[in-house]
Amino acid sequence: METKIKIFETGISDGIMSKNPKFYPENYTEDQIKEEFLTTRLNIGKKFRFNGKRILQALQKTDTNKLDYPDGTYHLITDEDINNDDLWYVEIPADILIIEEKHKNIVVGNQMADCPILIVEDRKQGITALSHCGAPYINRELPFQTAEALIKNFNSEPDNLYVYIGSNSKKESYIYDKYPAWATNRKVWDNNITNNNGKYTIDMESAIIRQLNELNINNITISPYDTVTSPLYYSHSAFVKGNIDKKGQNFVGFFYK
Repeated sequence: METKIKIFETGISDGIMSKNPKFYPENYTEDQIKEEFLTTRLNIGKKFRFNGKRILQALQKTDTNKLDYPDGTYHLITDEDINNDDLWYVEIPADILIIEEKHKNIVVGNQMADCPILIVEDRKQGITALSHCGAPYINRELPFQTAEALIKNFNSEPDNLYVYIGSNSKKESYIYDKYPAWATNRKVWDNNITNNNGKYTIDMESAIIRQLNELNINNITISPYDTVTSPLYYSHSAFVKGNIDKKGQNFVGFFYK
């Protein structure tokens, strides 16, 4: 079954996909940041053939933004959501965004700097879900919830679901010096967090695949790129460890062609 979507990833050569002031010179005004960020988005749009103002991403709850919604909350994109000049500033509190084929050339995606982005496409029905699956979200089984949202609410058949796991910090690079405090779900992390002489390697991809396999989903493609070691991508982990060239954010998304 042929895909109906175009998946893309941005990296260092494309510019910083964020308007966070920490990524810009200290003397930049808010207007200067917005202008430069818009230019980055428009250039990326030209590269991948979409309008850089037509990008949506979920406003996902974190420990700091104090958003409160049930884990695994999804939002189906509506005409109202895309009735704005610049969709980047549309706020949709949710873990999962879902878009139908009828909304052509509307990008759904998410910023990332080491965490995998999960895209689940129902190729038969023409509907696709996306979620940002950092380790704490994997811990609360967001990959399972992302695919389940299509199966339970849109009658998707597992055999028709095709998954893409985006570039991320691979297990060879994702290492803690102690068992991570966020890893509270032992079922998720059994054999996916490994103690090697006091160094704990985190295998996010394997943890995601296990959750998808629980739903009998086997059509899975994984990006081969490790954001920490690849020269193509920004990486928070690499930056924290001293590689200043890695300071920034990438973006992974898709759109219906």
